[in-house]
Amino acid sequence: MATRPRTHDAYTVGWVCALPKEQTAAFAMLEERHPSLSKSPNDPNSYTLGSICGHNVVIACLPKGKIGTSSAATVATHLIRAFPAVRFGLMVGIGGGIPPKVRLGDVVVSVPVDQFPGVVQWDMGKAEQGGTFRRTGALNNPPNLLLSALTTLESDIAMKGTRIPEYLDQIRQDWPLLVPKYLRSDSLRDVLFKASYCHVEKQHQDSSGDGEDESEDDVQDDCQHCDKAQIVKRKPRDMRVHYGLIASGNQVVKDASVRDQLSKHMDKHALCVEMEAAGLMDNFPCIVIRGICDYADSHKNKAWQEHAAAVAAAFAKELLGYIQPQDVDQEETVKDVLARVSSELSETKSQVAQTRLILEREEDLKVLNWLTPVDFGPQHSDYLRRRQPGTGQWLLDCETYQRWVEEPGQRLFCPGIPGAGKTILSSIVIDNLETRFSAGLTTAVVYVYCNFNRQVEQKLEHLMSSLLKQLACNGPFLPPVLYKLHGEHARKQTRPTLEEIATALQAVAATFARIFIVVDALDECQVADNCRARFLHQLFSLQTHQSISVFATSRHMPDIEKEFSNGLTIEIRASEEDIERYLKGAVSRLPKFVAERSDLQDEITQTISRTVDGMFLLAQLYCDTLMDKDNPKVLRNALQDLVNGSKSYEAAYYGAMKRIEGQLEGQAKRAKQVLAWITCAQRPLTKTELQHALAVEIGETKLDNDNITEIRDVVSVCAGLVTIDEASSIVRLVHYTTQHYFESTRDTWFPTAHSALAATCTTYLSFDAFANGRCQSDQEYEDRLKGHPFFEYAASHWGHHARATPGCEEVLGFLRKPAQIDASVQAYFTGRLWHYPGYSQRAPSRMVATHLAAIFGLAKVLPAVWNKRNQNAKDSTGGTPLLRAAENGHTEVVQLLLKTKEVDINAQGGSYGNALQAASEGGHQETVQLLINNGADVNAQGGTYGNALQAASAEGHQEIVQILIDNKADVNAQGGDYGNALYAALYEGHQEIVKRLEKAGALMLL
Repeated sequence: MATRPRTHDAYTVGWVCALPKEQTAAFAMLEERHPSLSKSPNDPNSYTLGSICGHNVVIACLPKGKIGTSSAATVATHLIRAFPAVRFGLMVGIGGGIPPKVRLGDVVVSVPVDQFPGVVQWDMGKAEQGGTFRRTGALNNPPNLLLSALTTLESDIAMKGTRIPEYLDQIRQDWPLLVPKYLRSDSLRDVLFKASYCHVEKQHQDSSGDGEDESEDDVQDDCQHCDKAQIVKRKPRDMRVHYGLIASGNQVVKDASVRDQLSKHMDKHALCVEMEAAGLMDNFPCIVIRGICDYADSHKNKAWQEHAAAVAAAFAKELLGYIQPQDVDQEETVKDVLARVSSELSETKSQVAQTRLILEREEDLKVLNWLTPVDFGPQHSDYLRRRQPGTGQWLLDCETYQRWVEEPGQRLFCPGIPGAGKTILSSIVIDNLETRFSAGLTTAVVYVYCNFNRQVEQKLEHLMSSLLKQLACNGPFLPPVLYKLHGEHARKQTRPTLEEIATALQAVAATFARIFIVVDALDECQVADNCRARFLHQLFSLQTHQSISVFATSRHMPDIEKEFSNGLTIEIRASEEDIERYLKGAVSRLPKFVAERSDLQDEITQTISRTVDGMFLLAQLYCDTLMDKDNPKVLRNALQDLVNGSKSYEAAYYGAMKRIEGQLEGQAKRAKQVLAWITCAQRPLTKTELQHALAVEIGETKLDNDNITEIRDVVSVCAGLVTIDEASSIVRLVHYTTQHYFESTRDTWFPTAHSALAATCTTYLSFDAFANGRCQSDQEYEDRLKGHPFFEYAASHWGHHARATPGCEEVLGFLRKPAQIDASVQAYFTGRLWHYPGYSQRAPSRMVATHLAAIFGLAKVLPAVWNKRNQNAKDSTGGTPLLRAAENGHTEVVQLLLKTKEVDINAQGGSYGNALQAASEGGHQETVQLLINNGADVNAQGGTYGNALQAASAEGHQEIVQILIDNKADVNAQGGDYGNALYAALYEGHQEIVKRLEKAGALMLL
């Protein structure tokens, strides 16, 4: 019934709909219809006015065809401008349900759960460095007035039931034309298919059918061709009202796997997905009410939409009955809040352009870190931080670079001399690309920084996994293929093969319109196992399937240049302008008298920039030579020496070492200790690891914390040769050429380095803190590492240093302590294991000193620890000292052990079965030949691979395969994980080995 007109200020409740059918359902709930009021010609909204339960309500609908969060925010903006007295809103309509709790025809109401607000914008989040993720689309909770009323209503419904059926029956009486679609009938069937089963499209028949016109709903695909056996069986029940999270975004969700991932990201609290609510919640105090019309899967259709709209509208009416009009009047209006919507809408769009969904859930991080722990983000941050403002712009402005950016699929190779600044330029390129394409969700920038000092991290599998990990972080959510990959391997505690990683990478890459891959220092990518060539092959293969642009830097190396011969090229050579910019920043670190003399600053800048011949590294080293000069004359003489001296970094490093030797005795000694550790360490050390290593006192049984030196003092005595990557806490030499220099001159500067390092490591491992032996849980082990930062390095690498020394008393002292041996063995093996629950307990136990001497190849130590009782000792996995030596390819130790006739050359045990199988798997050709010459059984069965031939075939060791065949290995022997050697070679793609096996008579006998 219509009544007299009211003013715009009379309306206190805003009711927002997305679809005309939702507006129709809302209209049917009005108890009174009010005449229309005037509106601005610029207002596109359609308004219906009326009253419900004593509240004056304005119903606004999105313009036809406009859906999504931005459209909803725009509607709300116009609504509040037109009706400035509105206190809160109701977003009422339809949505997709997330089973199993929710069914078709149910109602879902947005309420806060745990840390989540009532509505979560699922397509708004931001990937951050270090593998963490932060949601940028944080949304407000519903108003307290609505939540309080909802609490009372929920309680009443639980005790008395809902009035929704009553309000639907009122539709039957007042609006009979709405009954066929808006009220439930037998034609509405609630069917839920299994999440893994996709919809089967019906066959579109020729138009020569019955000739009847079909409506839009009639032609909507139904599930008549879907397999009924895939339907989830459920008991019938009445409609229910649910209270929880609603996931809102700008995309239609029609995929059960995406739907279920969203639910998982929100700790299974999400009940519904839709497309408008997030546009309101951030600035428009409201509650969202959704009738469930589908299951957000590929079987989605429109059959339930009108009924779902009706039940949602009926619940909204029931809720308004629990709110007193006078209480509404006490609420603050939202017109001032909505005045910000227009400006914030553009900000929101900007955020959306940068966002990446992956929510901050432990499950996502677990999968990503399982894929690979390698993260190049910290290195990138450090390199970019070192950039002097303005440098590198010449490359970004270069026409060739611009062409590479603008033409998808191009390769750009940038070779340069050592020290030319290639790595900093790579970081500049990455930053430029990320800034340039930050507004697009369909473009990804991923990168790899190769480093000669991190060879273990840069095996091909790690490099490919890192690219996959970065791409996954750029997408709107963690790709299902990663969950699948993780699920298949985590259960078996195995790792994905290179083929599986490449397949997953290709699948994830296909979701992007463009991808930029930046690879810095290709020349430092390891060449062992043909890693570098295989990595480039994988990149270029990926390029053939996707729109991928590859950028790479390297020293001038013919094999790398040949790979990029068909692409674009830019020579990297530091420009004089860039070097001058760098030096103008660097002179601020020089003595104070330089800062007070602009003429001296200009002289330093011009002299060095002319002298270094395009090498940033020399500019840095030359500038460091001036640090100790205390007056202008001495400084000018030093500059002249630079002009007249050698223009090589070797000369600069020699000069730096001479400056170190000219320091106070204690400073010079400390500097050489630091440089020896960084040069000779088996992997990069963190600040804390280095501090603890330097603090170890030979002969002591514990670490004295008062002997730990501040890291800034450690670095300051090293004449500019040492730097710290702040993001990763790694202490390193300033350049890879520094490492090369010290490796070639180690006998000059650090002749006893390995002896000192071995003594330090074994002294640390002998500490009383480890006298309790192994840790009994992961937590206890992690606490041990946290309390003793140098423990993992010492346990993993003491033997490598000991092998390079003629003898070390501290090594023998450590090997006489069984409990400390147990503790170190746990750390040695645990550092090589993937961290599944219980990982610390999977390390072998019951190892004796002979095992350790065999593992590290300590031929000089072996006679001192070997005896008849331990010569065939087996650890907890069944491994003997002979097997451990063979596994690691220590031929000299194998030979020593075999000289004792009591050693069982064919002893069975361990995952490798026997010594010959272990050596064959590891590719240790000399050891394999030695074992065979001493009577090893080439056909001995056991272990993971079943026999030595299968092990060598699976791992691609052609020469070892031939040695075994020549020594009468059974090419058709059955057993092991692959079944036989031929299948192992086929499965792993080793075609040359397949040919050799077939030539020797191998048959496919699976």
